Amino acid sequence: MMLKGGGDDDEIEDYSQHLAYRLVKRFFPIWPKLSGHAFLLTQKEVDAELAKPENKDVSVGATEKKAALYATPLMLCVAVVELSDVMFAFDSVPAIIAVSREPLIVYSAMMFAILGLRTLYFVLEALKQYLSQLEKAVIVLLFFIAFKLGLNATDHIWHHGYSLSATTSLYVVLGVLALGILASVIFPEKAGS
Repeated sequence: MMLKGGGDDDEIEDYSQHLAYRLVKRFFPIWPKLSGHAFLLTQKEVDAELAKPENKDVSVGATEKKAALYATPLMLCVAVVELSDVMFAFDSVPAIIAVSREPLIVYSAMMFAILGLRTLYFVLEALKQYLSQLEKAVIVLLFFIAFKLGLNATDHIWHHGYSLSATTSLYVVLGVLALGILASVIFPEKAGS
């Protein structure tokens, strides 16, 4: 967890094989050092950096062909984080399709999921100690969404006529989340467990 103090046994993650890292590396040569708040450096800035004595051992890959822009580690970090946000937002697709088939609502929900997912994760991680039963409520919601998607799919295939409205789905989602929060307040998790 991020809030715990890091010990000596923490592993350093290697993101050099991450898809976003490889994509950025395919389009831009990588300048291996941070350069202020810059995401990209021009050829002129790279030449100025290479002229500094502390950068005499720095190499930027194949230098026989000069590039217009060079990516900094900050650009790589942002690319990895944003691609991870987009990948995690895809699990919102079944949830929003279970609630509505309106394209505007689906697309806007996806955009808000991408924008708010990282912030929401840190908020929920901080609240996890207080809302101990919320995880179980989310599991129930995932089963409900799977049931609703299955019901809609079988209705589409066999035309049995059973379906849940968007309003009913919304009430179920809000009700289960409210029950999870209420259960966390009534039955808080013990400090030792």
